[in-house]
Amino acid sequence: MIPYNHWLRSLWNLFMLLVILLFLLVISYRQVFRLFTPDELYWILVACFAVDIGFNFFTTIKRGHIRIDTPQEVRRYYVRKAFWIDVVAALPIEAILFWIWGPLGAGTIVTPAYILILSLTLVKLFKAGSIFKYLQESLGIMPAARRLLLFAYWLVVAIHLIALGWVWIGAGDTERPCFDQYLRALYWSTTTIATIGYGDYTPDHNSNIQIIYTIIVQLFGVGMFSYVIANVSSLVANLDVARSSYRRHLDEVNAFLHAQRIPAPLQERVRDYYSYLWEQQRGVSTMQVLQEFPRSLSQEILLYLNRDVLERVELFRGADELFIREAMQLLKSEVFLPGEYIIRQGEYGDCMYFLTSGSVRVVADGKELARLGPGSPFGETALVEHGHRNASVISIDYSSGYRLAKSDFEGLRQKYPEFDEHIKKVVAGRKNK
Repeated sequence: MIPYNHWLRSLWNLFMLLVILLFLLVISYRQVFRLFTPDELYWILVACFAVDIGFNFFTTIKRGHIRIDTPQEVRRYYVRKAFWIDVVAALPIEAILFWIWGPLGAGTIVTPAYILILSLTLVKLFKAGSIFKYLQESLGIMPAARRLLLFAYWLVVAIHLIALGWVWIGAGDTERPCFDQYLRALYWSTTTIATIGYGDYTPDHNSNIQIIYTIIVQLFGVGMFSYVIANVSSLVANLDVARSSYRRHLDEVNAFLHAQRIPAPLQERVRDYYSYLWEQQRGVSTMQVLQEFPRSLSQEILLYLNRDVLERVELFRGADELFIREAMQLLKSEVFLPGEYIIRQGEYGDCMYFLTSGSVRVVADGKELARLGPGSPFGETALVEHGHRNASVISIDYSSGYRLAKSDFEGLRQKYPEFDEHIKKVVAGRKNK
């Protein structure tokens, strides 16, 4: 079975969207201008639809939170849901009509039955809609982006079909070559749908069919224009939900700073802090998001996000997996600004830290003792000795890390003796230095 989110399957679905669009553009163009013959291009496109059916029988399915993985269940679900639409889409309907009625010449009368059967070609558009839903599931496309892409896709198809309808009812420059007629019909279709309507191409005033067709297209254009005004702007605005949320929150923060008359240098530091948060986390608090997840799922995500930390921090190297999982749940994410005092000498120790990025300097009595980089723990001495901080720790640049509270620290020492022994060794080593 091919996983639903496998890159090969996603690539094939993108290819099928192109095949559907190419089929509708090329084959419908040939049908309207009576140039159709079942040539190599036609059979290649039809074969792609047939191959897609085979792919679907061997691809796992995901709908929302439901996953279908076993071959029997996949095939049962596919036959019950989308199989028959795919079969109709893969049928060589145009070739069958060609063999029954023969090639359509200039004098051939196109019957309503012919048009009705030929309209089954449009079933392929239903397939395009299902592919867009599939790509949203497999590629993680945001719903707003999917709606915008689907709208653009359908708009191209609609403009093309309306243009062919304009040609089919005999409007436009019928004396010109086929492509020239299509190009001018496409121009008329675009200007009418866009409600521009320059008036250089108009329906024949003596043809009721052309007048009625124009009215229908104009009404469709007004509806399309209203949809664009009402939805596309909000769709574009919501493409980056995190950025929109970040900007709203930043506006609230700025309003607070101005209302409280915070000094300008301090306001600048606050804005720098939020700018750093955006660059590093896209304005999303990892711990706040993980609080909504089940415990086991949040543990897995934390382990993935902090795999580099686990490799750098000496306390975690070779530690038991149960200890690591529990410790990661207790850590609280922190961000430190340049020049910020993370720890002040003489204050009571109520937590320890693990630095994950940036660098800090350790200062005691005005003298710099050391500089620490990513992976370094600090602040544990006061916790072990139940005393006050013997040095200050100052962030050199923008840094980030995790904070472990004293109560959680003591709980880990009691539960895991090896962690307690390791902490004592680290503290003893620091003193000897």
